[in-house]
Amino acid sequence: MLKIGEFSRLSQVTIKTLHHYDELGLLKPVHIDPITNYRFYDVEQLPRIHRIMALKEMGLSLEQIGTMLENDPSTEEMRGMLRMQQAQIQQQVNAAERQLAMVEFRLQMIEAESNFPELDVVMKRVEPLRALSFFPGPHPNQLDWKEDVERMARVANALNKAVAAGVIQHTGINIDIFYGETILPVDSPELREREHEILVGVTDAQKDVTVEGIGLMQIKEEPVVENAATLMIANSSPFEVYEKLVLLRRWVVAHGYKPAPFVRQVAYRGPMHTLNFKEFIIEAQIPVDADG
Repeated sequence: MLKIGEFSRLSQVTIKTLHHYDELGLLKPVHIDPITNYRFYDVEQLPRIHRIMALKEMGLSLEQIGTMLENDPSTEEMRGMLRMQQAQIQQQVNAAERQLAMVEFRLQMIEAESNFPELDVVMKRVEPLRALSFFPGPHPNQLDWKEDVERMARVANALNKAVAAGVIQHTGINIDIFYGETILPVDSPELREREHEILVGVTDAQKDVTVEGIGLMQIKEEPVVENAATLMIANSSPFEVYEKLVLLRRWVVAHGYKPAPFVRQVAYRGPMHTLNFKEFIIEAQIPVDADG
C-alpha cells in the first residue's frame, strides 16, 4: 500500500484533491488507519485516478464523472456523452470568439476616437425608390454569426427564387434600413423588431406579394432624399462595416449636419449575390438636414 503522499506524487494529484475525491466517493482509500487516520492507496487505483483527471480535462463535472464511473457506461454511451460535451464546448468557443471580436472592435473604436480617420464621404441627392418592403425581425441567436449567415442565406434564396419565377419584378436595387438614433450591428441583441427593414427595388407594375419563406412583402414608395452623406464600403468584415457606419454618423455631426434617425445600406453586391461579406459592395447613406 502507498501512503497518501506517495500516491499523490505518483498520480500528480494534490493531497487536498484526493481528500475531496474521497468525500465525493470518486476515489476512496483502500485503508484508513483507525488510530492515525492516515489514508493508504494502492497502485491499482492509478488507472482510476488517471481516468478521473482525463475526464475532468475534457470539461466534465465531477458529478458527471462520478455517474460515469459508477454506471460503467458502454462505449456508445461514452461516445454520446462526449459528443454532448463537445457541442457545449463549441458553443463556449463561439461565444468567446464573439466576445473577443467585440473587444477588438471596441479597441478600434477607442483608437478612432483619438485619431479620426479620413473618410471619402460624398454628399449627394438620392432618387426616389419603389420597393417591396419587409422586416426580417430579431435574429434568433445573438452570439452565433454562423446562424445569422444561414438565416441571411434563407432570405436571399427566397428572394432569388421569387425573382426567377417572375413573382418579384426586381430592378436590381436592394437596401437595408436600420432605424434608431444609435447604430447597432445587424446581429445585436438590442436590435428590436421592426428596426431592420429590407427594401427590394421593383418596377411600377409590381403589387404586394407573399413570398414563401418570407411572408407578406408590401409596396413602399421611398421619397427622394435631397441631401445624404454617402460612403462606399467594400472588402470589409461585418464589424468593419458597423465601424464605418458609426464613423459616417460621427462625420455627419462633426461637419455640422443633423443626421436622420436611420441609416440606409444599398447593396450593389450583397446577400442576393454572395454570402461572403468581404465581397459585399455597400453604399452607406445617412440623409441629413443641411441646415443643421
